[in-house]
This record gives sequence, structure tokens and C-alpha cells, in this order.
Amino acid sequence: MFNFNTNIKNMQELHKGFSSEVKGLDDNKGIVEAYANAYNNEDWDGDISYPGSFVKTVSENWKKIRVYKNHNRYELVGVPREMNAQDPYGLFTITQFNMDTDLGKDMYFDVKLIKDNGQDADLSIGYRVVRRDANNPKIILEYALKEYSFLTSEGANPLAIATSLKSVDSTATLIKALEKMYNLPYSDPRLVQVETILKSLTFAPLSEVDNTRIDEPSKNAEIIKQFTNSLIIKSLS
Repeated sequence: MFNFNTNIKNMQELHKGFSSEVKGLDDNKGIVEAYANAYNNEDWDGDISYPGSFVKTVSENWKKIRVYKNHNRYELVGVPREMNAQDPYGLFTITQFNMDTDLGKDMYFDVKLIKDNGQDADLSIGYRVVRRDANNPKIILEYALKEYSFLTSEGANPLAIATSLKSVDSTATLIKALEKMYNLPYSDPRLVQVETILKSLTFAPLSEVDNTRIDEPSKNAEIIKQFTNSLIIKSLS
């Protein structure tokens, strides 16, 4: 039976994200190894990627695939250096970040920061469904992959690999995160931003009770919101 809604969905370019452990980094070259998708796992969209579902699209189109920030085609952060669609776990990618741009450089070191602190990040694929299993429509047998992205929001699949920044719950936590960032070779604009926020938080008034910095909820909430919207960090301990 023809399902109008399913067929329209399959024709659209969709996005599917994955909370994903970064497998390898090369600071000198700006290279990140990570899975962009996991096989045989029902993701938060209710889909299951079948092993080999990316083989054809990677074989035919990998030179046209790009890597973006948040699926924004105006924010190119890199290109795939290698893609292995036959990996038994999922779609394995080696991404070459553009370290000659502030956007690419900052995204790379955001990924490094979360990996060094034992966290996951989010990758997401931009795709079209070519073919689903006739007996179980949840199973995607073939994708047409258009691009993949590093995200600043959580993805759809709890098993894949690079978590997003959701919130930073206190000034002390934010200061720790910023101090760690300040010691990484981010772009000059990012480092100036980090330094400015660090100064504004460090000079918060002291508590007369325990000599700790007093959070100013309204002020700090806005600082946290503006700054963390551009990051893929969660909270660093």
C-alpha cells in the first residue's frame, strides 16, 4: 500500500544525530576519528540502520560529502578524509578539519576538550532514505548521505560517537571549563571571548560565610546562554 507520509519523508533530506565517543585526534593535522552512525540500534527517531546501508552512497558520493557545524551549509568545518561504511559497528569517519579558519579550528579544539575530559560529543548525518525493509519499515536498508555535522545539540542515537553543551549549572563549573579552554590553542577571537567571560565571573562578589564566589543568577544565566550556544561542551569536572 502506498503510504503518502512515509514516501514524502523518504524523499526529504533529513538529519539524524548520534551521541558519539571520539576515537582519535591529531592536533598537528586537525583530524578527528569518530562514528557518525551506529548499526543495528534503534535510535531516538525509531529507525534502525542496517549494516551496509551506507556502502553504496559512500562509494559513489564520498568526494561530494562535506562536514558542517549544525548542518549549516554556510559553516563548513572540514571534509571527510576517509569513510568506512563496512565497519561492523557503524559508519566510521576520519574528518579533516580546516585549521586555517577560526570556525574549523575552534570546532576541532571543542572536540578535543570534551574528549580530554572523558565526555562524548554529537555527530549528525544529513541524508535521504533510499530504501527501507518492506517487512519492517523501521529498518533503513540504504541511505543517500549528503553531509554530516558536529553539533551543539544532542543527537538521536545513544550509541554512536563525538554530547552537546546542554547547560552549565554553576559559576564554579563554568570557570573550570573556561580555564581548560584558555589553555588550548583556540582562535584569537575565541580566546578573547573566554578571557572576557572569565574576568567577569572571577570578580563576582565573595560570600561572607565561606569566602566562595556568589552566583548572580540573572547575570550569569545570560553569560552562560550566550557563550555556550557556540560550543559542544557539556560540563567539565
